[in-house]
Amino acid sequence: MSKHIITKSKRKRKNLMRLGISYDQAYAWSRTRKGGWAVAQSPILITTITLERLEKRGYIAMSDIYKKLTER
Repeated sequence: MSKHIITKSKRKRKNLMRLGISYDQAYAWSRTRKGGWAVAQSPILITTITLERLEKRGYIAMSDIYKKLTER
């Protein structure tokens, strides 16, 4: 296994743990071979990056923008 793959999975694990995932679950999810699209549709991101977390960071939901545009 190349060094890049090892360090990439360590970085993923640390980032998942920062988002509140347990060590064991973060280890398992960081070792996945799924591509970006598959990970985005999996429980990995659904449970870690929530709408509340995005709102705290200043992101606006697309549904809110749509509602504002169609109120007229």
